[in-house]
Amino acid sequence: MARKNVVFIIKSNPFSWKTFEALRQAVGASIEHNVSVIFIKDGVYALTDWKPELIGIEPIDKSIESLGMMGARVIAESEAVRERGIKLKDWGIEIDIMDKDHICNMTKDAEVVITW
Repeated sequence: MARKNVVFIIKSNPFSWKTFEALRQAVGASIEHNVSVIFIKDGVYALTDWKPELIGIEPIDKSIESLGMMGARVIAESEAVRERGIKLKDWGIEIDIMDKDHICNMTKDAEVVITW
């Protein structure tokens, strides 16, 4: 199977199972494909130093670390970060900050886009 460019877009807040599941799928897909995970809108809250275990949600640290080891890109929408006035956690991997125009081009050029 040929490697595809796969983009996962996480747009909803991290206070449910969705972000954890999206990242789990992204890690699995990164084994055979070129994966980019893009956090937009309220999804950028997942990249802060919040404590999901305090509300019974699985932490995403291992998934983010695995994405880095697999060579996947992790991206935060600059406008969403700025509008919410948040500071991104140091995940130990590079988190790219991109504006909406670059994100639109990435999704346009992707062969598969999965939105959460």
